[in-house]
Formats: sequence, structure tokens, C-alpha cells
Amino acid sequence: MILLAGLAGNDWVSAQEAKDAEKPAPAAAPDPAKTKVHPMFAEGLFIEGPVIYTYVDEKHRRRMTLDLYRPAAQEGPLPAIVMFFGGGWQNGRPGLFAALGQGLAHRGYVCVVPNYRLSGEAPFPAAVHDCKAAVRWTRANAKRFGVDPGRIAVMGGSAGGHLAGFVAATNGMAEFEGQGDNRETASTVQAAIVMCGPMELLDPAMVERVNANVASGKGDAVADFMGGASPAENPEIYRQASPFTHLDADMPPALFIDGEKDRPRARYANMWAKMDELGIPHEFKLMEGAPHPFWVYEAWYEETIDATDGFLKQYLPKK
Repeated sequence: MILLAGLAGNDWVSAQEAKDAEKPAPAAAPDPAKTKVHPMFAEGLFIEGPVIYTYVDEKHRRRMTLDLYRPAAQEGPLPAIVMFFGGGWQNGRPGLFAALGQGLAHRGYVCVVPNYRLSGEAPFPAAVHDCKAAVRWTRANAKRFGVDPGRIAVMGGSAGGHLAGFVAATNGMAEFEGQGDNRETASTVQAAIVMCGPMELLDPAMVERVNANVASGKGDAVADFMGGASPAENPEIYRQASPFTHLDADMPPALFIDGEKDRPRARYANMWAKMDELGIPHEFKLMEGAPHPFWVYEAWYEETIDATDGFLKQYLPKK
């Protein structure tokens, strides 16, 4: 064995040890808490889109589209989940929910992920009108895509969580239907999953932040959603845009999910109290150690699917 003199003291190493020492250290395994989930495009699914679900702006007939994920093999009609992506109501796209939609489709759901008008195009309630139009489209096309029209849930994260909560809290309220297609079809939903979505836009902490941002000229995503007005300037529009304002006995069962590092439970306290008064079932899931938005990371992806699947199996059981 060939020995080489060390550079310090009387250390001696073999030629092989010296060669090994020159090799770069193996790369550390990716941190699942920082690694985003990517769409699977796996076998066993039908993936369709973009599919036109409604038109907006009667003058220009702008097309609104959605992506759809469903099992390739199914027996009987399946429950559907209409899913709303987040992005502060000012950015985002259906592809942000591609991985989650595919994962839930593998569990036996038809997942519908619509685009909706962002605040830069049209403020509240335009996004709500589009979300309800997507639910109506899903029910109107139930036979075509193997959906049970009596088992439709909504789901969303962040700004999309707000929209999911709003659609659910306004079940049957004609004033929020808008002028989209399939108006003869109901937009009611039978369950809701809200992931860190604000239910009260007049929450004191939010009001203080938005007022300060608007007054300083920084701008604010919530204010943009409200057409540029701060709560100080137009508190009524904030009240109208809050799901809590419209909550009544027609609200379906709801699952709320928060990350541990993202103000858990703070957004829902009044909502839960009122749901208890009305006898509306609700559950809460805490994602330990999770940030906002937890559902896009590998560490909490399967847990999100498990929680959603378990909740919907309870409240949208197979008939």
C-alpha cells in the first residue's frame, strides 16, 4: 500500500484515502418542507382542459376555462371537488392545483379547477360569480364526466379558501350568481374545505394592515380585491365580501385546515361559533410545522389529501 505524507504533523494516509477525500460530499436529501410537489400526470387518470365553462363580459364574450382530473376507471357517479387556487385574488392559475387535483382524483373524486377573474381585471364580486358558474357547470355536465350532482364540494387555499368559504356560505343566494352560463342549474354545494382562507375581511388585524398599506401608498391585495378601497373608506364592501356575513343554515359541513406557522384558528373563531349555533358540522385540521401555503409542499401534500378524503367520505358518502 502506498502511503502519502500528511500536510500536518505526522499524519499518514493511503493513496485511496487521499482520493476519497477529494470526492465531493454526497448531496443532502431534499427537505420535503421546502420541496414543492409537481403534477404527476400518472396513469389511471383522464386529464382534460382547458375546457370553457362560462363566458363573461357580454360585449367581448371572454371565455373562462377550467382543468378537470378524473379517474379513468370508475363505477357509478363520483363526488366532485371544485377547487379554487390562491394568489391574493390578484394572481394565480389552475395549474397551481394540478398536483392536488390529480392526487384527489386518484382517491376517487372528479376534480374541477377553474380560472376566475382576478382583481386586476374585475374586483369583488366577479371572482365569486365565476366560482359559482364553475359549480353550475360541474352539475350541468355531471353525466358527461361521471359526477354525482348531489355530491359536490368546494375547496380552496388562501384567497381560494376565501372563495370556497364564500360559495358555501351563500348556498342558494341568488344575488351572488352573476350572469354566467347554466343559470338554470343550482350552484349549491354539499361540503367545503377551507385552507387558511379569511372568513372575515373586517378582522381587526387585517383592517389595521390594509388601512395602513393603502394610506401609505403601498397598495394591498385585499384592497385591490375591493376595487381599491380601504376598510376606512368603504367598510360595507368588506362586510359584503366576508363569508361570515352571509352564513346561515344552508351552509354545508366544512373542514378548515391551517398550517401551524400561519395564525392557526384565528380566521375562523366567529365562524365556528355561529356554525355551532346553527348546528352545522365543522372540523379543524392543524398541519404541524407547516407554513402558508402548506399544500404545495411534499411534507404536507399527502396529509392534505388524507384529511380531505376522510372528511368527504364522512359527509359525502357513497350512495
